[in-house]
Amino acid sequence: MESIHLVTELLHFVIPYLIKQVQLIKGAPEQVRSLHSELQFIEKSLKQYESYDRIFMEDNTVQEWLIQIRSLVPETKGIFNTYKTAKHVQNQRKWPNRWLNAVPHVLELRDIGKRVRKMKKKIEEINSYKNKYCLESQVARPKRNSEWLERQRREVEEENVEGFEVAIQQVTSMLLTKALTREVVSIVGTAGSGKTTLAKKIYRTMSKQFEHPAWAFVPSIYSMRDLLLDILKDLMPLGEETLKLDDVSLAQKLRNFLQGKKYLVVIDGVEETQLWETLRKEKVFPNENHGSRLLLTTRSTRVASLASSSRDHVHKMDPLDETSRWTLLKKLVFKDGRCYPELEHLGKQIATKCDGLPLAIVSLASLLDRDKRYGQWVDIISNVSWYLNQQDSPPCFGILDLTYHTTIPEHLRKCLLYLGAYPSGSEILARQVINLWVAEELVKDEGESKAEEIAWRYLEDLFSLSLIEVVRKRSDGGIRKFRIHEIWRMFCVLKSERTGFLQVHTKFVSRSSNNTPWRPWRLSIHHELRCILSNNQDYLPDICTLLCFHDRDSHDSKGSKLDFDRSPCLTVLDVGSTSVSKVDENIKRSCLLKYLKLNHPSLNRLPRTLFSLPNLQTLDIKNTCVMFPYLPSGIWGMQNLRHLLLPPYTMLPKRSDQSRKCLWHLQTLSTITPDGNTAALIFHSRFPSLIKLSLNSQEMENTKRCLERLYKLGCLQKLKIINRAVFPVPRTFPTSLVKVSLVKTDLVADDVMRMLEYLDRLQVLKLLKRSIRGPELEMKPNSFRQLRFLFMEEILVKTWRMGDGAIGSLEELTITRCHELESLPKQLRHLHYIRHVKVNSPSHCLRRELEQLNVQQCEVQIHF
Repeated sequence: MESIHLVTELLHFVIPYLIKQVQLIKGAPEQVRSLHSELQFIEKSLKQYESYDRIFMEDNTVQEWLIQIRSLVPETKGIFNTYKTAKHVQNQRKWPNRWLNAVPHVLELRDIGKRVRKMKKKIEEINSYKNKYCLESQVARPKRNSEWLERQRREVEEENVEGFEVAIQQVTSMLLTKALTREVVSIVGTAGSGKTTLAKKIYRTMSKQFEHPAWAFVPSIYSMRDLLLDILKDLMPLGEETLKLDDVSLAQKLRNFLQGKKYLVVIDGVEETQLWETLRKEKVFPNENHGSRLLLTTRSTRVASLASSSRDHVHKMDPLDETSRWTLLKKLVFKDGRCYPELEHLGKQIATKCDGLPLAIVSLASLLDRDKRYGQWVDIISNVSWYLNQQDSPPCFGILDLTYHTTIPEHLRKCLLYLGAYPSGSEILARQVINLWVAEELVKDEGESKAEEIAWRYLEDLFSLSLIEVVRKRSDGGIRKFRIHEIWRMFCVLKSERTGFLQVHTKFVSRSSNNTPWRPWRLSIHHELRCILSNNQDYLPDICTLLCFHDRDSHDSKGSKLDFDRSPCLTVLDVGSTSVSKVDENIKRSCLLKYLKLNHPSLNRLPRTLFSLPNLQTLDIKNTCVMFPYLPSGIWGMQNLRHLLLPPYTMLPKRSDQSRKCLWHLQTLSTITPDGNTAALIFHSRFPSLIKLSLNSQEMENTKRCLERLYKLGCLQKLKIINRAVFPVPRTFPTSLVKVSLVKTDLVADDVMRMLEYLDRLQVLKLLKRSIRGPELEMKPNSFRQLRFLFMEEILVKTWRMGDGAIGSLEELTITRCHELESLPKQLRHLHYIRHVKVNSPSHCLRRELEQLNVQQCEVQIHF
């Protein structure tokens, strides 16, 4: 009886426990879906309040609520990603293995169910605290903060900034031309670059030369009525009747007043093209022959190009030079301009770190002025970025935050924040950033427009807003490399860490563990990856993005082993130049991976399981020493692949039943060694969306067969051929080609011209390193009519002839080390659009001709 009683008691406890476990397992999928919906709601709520920052918050309870709700996002995403990974891994197993792993899989689902319940309970608790302690009036951004920052920005930019003498002369000369028509001059620069200061200096000097000068400031939130009234009040007394007029009537009143008069109107802070379009549409400023002038300040190059009469009437603000930086800092900190001798060296270092931006110098000056001790200044040098972003040092961070929320469109904000992942001074490869934005879903496909196309537009928008500077352009004039302005990079780092968007580890600082209450899920490492992987970091299981910018000074030849069991939720992995000795077979568990870049030559092997990842969009292994006679056939199952960048001498997998699949989304295929199989794959349209193709020719006949079938690639825009090749008969290249690059191809010049001259859309032609040979390079009349950029390097051609109307759209010509080329076609001198001619190391005959060359409206650079 006792044993029966004992069994009954056990069943009394065990059965409910088992039922609970079964409920956890069975309910896991539904609970995960529910949690995912809750996550989307949380993210939308954060988006609503994303403009909050500790600088702007007045109530500690609101701050705490936002901190706690943000801290849930990484862990919630981690749960969702863990579930997707577990489901994918189990589904990928064959039936015997699926049965053998059934128990571990069920236990994993049970654990996921527990985590979901725990997370939902946390969410309920935090929301209950909000309802209990945060009043609705507290969850509203105080208006007075933005108004205070607007005033503060103007006060900062009105400081007596040094180093504008040359800029004043340049802008003044733009305004004082002899033209009688109304001219528009624009001053363009990033936030805090001194645009307003420059405009005010010019206005004070020149206003006496105009009968009717006026100054108006455009706040971040403006109305046309207020702007018109602002201009009118400088021109006439405003009566009550005027103050009652609407926009249209005010515009008419201003226009009527200015007619027949010589006026100077400065509009400070025109950030939207719509504002200028409205002023122009309403014809507010009469365009008469009285020598009137408009002067605009803006962060947007688009506004400047739209408003100004020509490119010669746009002045771009340059950073202050070293001397002006130090002069300004010294003047602000030491009122008499005399610095203590022991502080001068430190002061110059601090001024240099401000990146030539007056706003940053003014902000730091207020801090330096408080404490002029040597030790304090040493501390500031080590932590310039920290000091520039603290609440104690307004107005720098506050002004940038105001710009971020009012001037930068919402769709660009996270793209900008993402650039904070890069180290200070980095030259950022545009193509890489584009692919990262797409992988992170910061930019998505929209209708027929691919995400990459939209992302390129976004990057141009950031440049237009003066947030980034172009370091190097592509051959077609687009952005190849760029740099984010240092003060904006520092802002992005802090803003990202405060909002949980991204966190940065440097050699000296690991902010994620010290300053923020949540575990990172996007992590940028500015030192060795091994330092992260070798430590048992508790946040690794939730990491979705891992970007490594390796410090080459701490290079270790041993190399790291990438073990993907520790970070199953990875969607983006870029190990930079970190030495990686091995990639583990367990990479197959990283089914969520969308972007993978391995960039070190120490890596010479990759597991075949890498080529079975279903969600991978970008695979960049071009700088490794991995040798693939043929890529694994599993690549045909990678249906989301968009960009495939491979090391030399790699061939596509041979055809099989599985290879009947198409890589529908593949846009980039570089660099492939063609064989007969490649030609067959192209012919059978296995890459219907391919935009960029790079071929490394090894056997000329195989390359020829491949080129003969290129007409099947209807979307192909960029073609690059490396090493000796033979061109097929003309008109086999797709007419969609925009750019063709030939490198070491040793082709007959006549064959190349016959093949390419019918490509109506060709804009860029690069003939590099003995790519063509022959006595003549002849371009027939009216051929290459859309060609804008022509590059010739080390071509073995003696004479270049052109027919009338050829290359009529050419903008830039570069000729490098073409020692056999004796002269240039005479028609070049009469091309209407040509702007730049660059000739490096010409032949003796060509040198004599160039010394007498006179091409109007064209910049000629000759390096002998």
